[in-house]
Amino acid sequence: MFTSTVSKAKIQNKNYSSSKVCKLGLIATAVMASFAPSLHAAEFLDGRAEVNFLALQNYQSIQAKDGAFRPADEEQSSGFGRLRVNLQLKFHITDNITADVDIAEEPNDFGNNGDRDFSFHQDFAGIEFDLLGMLDKARADSDLTLRVGNIGAAPFQFKGFQDGADNQGNALIGNGITDYATAENGAQLSYSKSYDSGLIRAYNVAGHVTTSSFGEAFQEDRGFNYRLQGTLEFEGGFKAGLNFFQANQGDQLRFDNGVASLDGLTTTNYRFGDGENYNFSASASSERDTHVGALPGLDQSIVQLNLAYQPNENTSFIFMLGQTTDDYSFADSAGNAVAGVTYFGTDGVADSNGTTFDSSQVIKGESKVEYFTLEASHYLIPKKFFIAARYSEAENTSELISQTDNTVERIQVAAGYWFNDSTLLKFEYVDQDEGVNSGGQIGAGFDGFTSEISVKF
Repeated sequence: MFTSTVSKAKIQNKNYSSSKVCKLGLIATAVMASFAPSLHAAEFLDGRAEVNFLALQNYQSIQAKDGAFRPADEEQSSGFGRLRVNLQLKFHITDNITADVDIAEEPNDFGNNGDRDFSFHQDFAGIEFDLLGMLDKARADSDLTLRVGNIGAAPFQFKGFQDGADNQGNALIGNGITDYATAENGAQLSYSKSYDSGLIRAYNVAGHVTTSSFGEAFQEDRGFNYRLQGTLEFEGGFKAGLNFFQANQGDQLRFDNGVASLDGLTTTNYRFGDGENYNFSASASSERDTHVGALPGLDQSIVQLNLAYQPNENTSFIFMLGQTTDDYSFADSAGNAVAGVTYFGTDGVADSNGTTFDSSQVIKGESKVEYFTLEASHYLIPKKFFIAARYSEAENTSELISQTDNTVERIQVAAGYWFNDSTLLKFEYVDQDEGVNSGGQIGAGFDGFTSEISVKF
């Protein structure tokens, strides 16, 4: 929602005030920034260093529905979450080389160790090279950028994204059940071009190769992850984008009687998507358990089409349609396919009357999720008060899973109010339903109200 449209070619990490544009490595991540408050980073050292500070406090009243995998989630108390804080720095090394780092105290990503880890971490960092500028061929309408370090990626475009305290680009509070957003280590090359007139006003192509880890992973047979993305922006407010992802991590598997363990293996970080600001008492705050968890994330591929239309500066519509597949499926300890990473079982074997298990085994057999998302937002008072809604549906069409009761649905309805250019208050109602064979990780779904107040300056 609130980041700028492509009015010029230098869109790939040139405006650090929208850090998740750089974190996800996307072109025009959202469509409504033309009327959102415009913030600029504080500058130091004669403009060679830029700083943004972000903080967020949330309050939620959310319950899991009857039949959840973890019964404690069905009776939660309302309350405040942990404060989230980000410090975003950007350094202009030369006219054509920049470096950035986002330092975060973010429970969504770093909330393990019994949720006692109140340390700041490197959440996202990299070095960018303006290749046309370095070759003395810089143009106002073109940009060719090489980024090395943390590479952010997601198959969605145009909609807002939320990551810890960095929430003001998202009209809602939740992200999405099939966002598949993450950051890993590698290199990305992006080319953008814009036009002053004509049917096509701008386009972007980008590709990256990453190690399937945010840290380091050098074990035997560990492969790489690849992404290819293209985006077109048309005259009249219409945009279209297409993304393709491919991971090659399956060679790490060692099968014994048709079953292989995931213990010690590197899987794709985008198999679930990034953490959200919905929290449940029976799991760590860094869990990705609000997303669809049907795919192991080994030889995973994603194809997604993204469409957006902004008829005026106060209104936007977004549609996303995608499919993700893997050559492997989650299984219980006896080698029986299960619908997702979390399932009921007895001694590790699937059993509807058993306790809860997280699968660490896979078997050969395609797992697949087909999904779509609709989102709309509108400012009732321009630049001040907006409403937004999102409907998402994901169907677990894996070949080894029963094709009944296999859908996850999420409805989100939200409102937001800007007190000033830096301060945003948001409220949201969320209702998620999870079928038995859906791959939903809560087990039955959840619903309730949540809110956030955030500052960014």
